[in-house]
Amino acid sequence: MSGSDVSIARATGFAECMIALRRALTTTPVGWLLAVWFCWDRVPLSSIAGWLGAAALVWAGSLALLQHTIVNGSKLELHRRRAHWIGGLDGFGWGLLTWFLIGHDPVLDAVLMALLCGVTSVNAQVYGTYVTAYFWQIGVLWMVSVTGLLHESFSRNAIDYSAGLSVFFALTVYYTGAVSKRLLEGIRLQHANGSLAAQLRIALRKVELDAATDALTGHWNRRALDELVRQQVERHVALKKPLSVLMLDIDFFKRINDEYGHLVGDDVLRAFAQRLGESLRAGDFCARFGGEEFIVVLPETPLAMALEVAERIRKGVAQHPLLDKPKIQATVSIGVATMEEGQSIGELFAAADAAVYLAKNAGRNRVSTHDAHAGLLLDSVNIPLKIAG
Repeated sequence: MSGSDVSIARATGFAECMIALRRALTTTPVGWLLAVWFCWDRVPLSSIAGWLGAAALVWAGSLALLQHTIVNGSKLELHRRRAHWIGGLDGFGWGLLTWFLIGHDPVLDAVLMALLCGVTSVNAQVYGTYVTAYFWQIGVLWMVSVTGLLHESFSRNAIDYSAGLSVFFALTVYYTGAVSKRLLEGIRLQHANGSLAAQLRIALRKVELDAATDALTGHWNRRALDELVRQQVERHVALKKPLSVLMLDIDFFKRINDEYGHLVGDDVLRAFAQRLGESLRAGDFCARFGGEEFIVVLPETPLAMALEVAERIRKGVAQHPLLDKPKIQATVSIGVATMEEGQSIGELFAAADAAVYLAKNAGRNRVSTHDAHAGLLLDSVNIPLKIAG
């Protein structure tokens, strides 16, 4: 695995360990209650109280350190040593058990040794994603507990318990280290798979966008337009909101191709598409319909407002040249249609196309609407096409 992947896995594992450790430490008093229940009527209350007081003090300190670590982001490079202190204090609190509670009842001693083994087994899972802190915990726990067992006598039981704890802790450390490596590898693979999935989503999104975009102009293509209009018609029917479309045809575009060639013609189309996009409102959609024809979809737009949008587009195209070298100033004829009740998408486009035909016949550089009631609503001043070298 690469160095960056290892670093990410370790940092993630450290953060996960801190969260798991907080859950474990908040449940530590449950283990104390279990120990007290075992020791009740078998160990002097002063010894029980002494151990609980010392363990609680150490526990509060480790919990405070842990909370400070989590609040400050659980960053491995900043809080590594603090995590070691937390693990060591955790082990120290449990190790004190042998100083206060051992030696009063042989059966109880065995039960308490089993309790310590259980604590280390549970914590092996807690510290699994940052095993170094666990080694600190189990190392301090082993040192304090063995010292507690042997501090008064080297009896057979004390030696046996010390040896048993040593073997158990050694095996636990050995297997926990191996498990930790697998956990970190799993985190690394999870991150790698997540990154790969994100890259795949981006790639698929790009493929979808490319499939729906006209390569020359950057606007939606005919395929995307069909789906977009279908959705807008469904919305129009459901919400009873007006829906208008503009059909735009660049005037005398064939003359540009014939005189300057198709490469310049492509440049004109790109410049026109950019000028068109600058004139649209937020929420409007534009698609290249074919050749020099474009369609603009105007959701929730009645006919009068659609005519205003179309006139703004017409002026925006006619007022300034589309290209400077060669200097080409073009105009556009625009047909406007608003969807009527019971009208199909094909009929809507046919109405817009008929309106373009009206604008062309009226002299071009005009906005027209094919509406039985309105007639030719807007008759813009005709500005002849100018082509200069």
